[in-house]
Amino acid sequence: MLSILLPVVSFFIPLLVIGIVIYIIVMMTKNKDGKTKFKLSAKTLLQIYLFVISFLTLGIAVIGGVTAIRASVSYIFEVPFSYTLQRSNSYMGYNETTPIYEPGYPVKEIQAECYQGNPIHFHGSDFCFDSNERKTDLINGISLFLSMTILFAIHQYAISKIGEEKIISWLKKIYTFASLILYSIVSIVAIPTAIFQLTNYILFETNTNVYSTPSAPAMAIAVVLLAVPLWILFLRETTKLKEE
Repeated sequence: MLSILLPVVSFFIPLLVIGIVIYIIVMMTKNKDGKTKFKLSAKTLLQIYLFVISFLTLGIAVIGGVTAIRASVSYIFEVPFSYTLQRSNSYMGYNETTPIYEPGYPVKEIQAECYQGNPIHFHGSDFCFDSNERKTDLINGISLFLSMTILFAIHQYAISKIGEEKIISWLKKIYTFASLILYSIVSIVAIPTAIFQLTNYILFETNTNVYSTPSAPAMAIAVVLLAVPLWILFLRETTKLKEE
């Protein structure tokens, strides 16, 4: 899921910046009278800063929220609901030999069922899972979500203090349309992905040809829960701009 979403986010962030720069250059071109149509004042730069940072912090907050939800759900439901797991080595009929070095003692060897983590039982088979992974995801996700949400709220508050009549209309339109396109595309990708992965997870049955659990649906579901409301929100904001 992240392999799909990250390129989308990475595409829209520079696109937003490039769009703003191009618009400023166009507006700064001189008219027939030799006068500039657009002046890059301190107030303009401040508003550009506020809208760009609002766009970035909200997007990063969504990523943090998705990560936190994914990790949290693994404590409520089965681990494979949040993480796709690989079968342990014991299922393949062998155990990986791992040397253990202890100072002052000869080298010992142990049979390792998992390269990382420990085996857990799921659908009658053993799969490998590192419990530290979800702890790290939970801490990082919550930290990222809270910090970015606070920064987003601060910048939105600063925008509200400017006053509706003093806000640069074209800048607000770029911010609103860019957000609408971003969260609509993310939602369009996440909704069918979540449905497919959830259905596949529910109908999953282990057999001798399966070496991993089905794709974990928790992340796609978390993206739907966070992105769809933002899609609807910015769609309403875009409709208001159209009416204006």
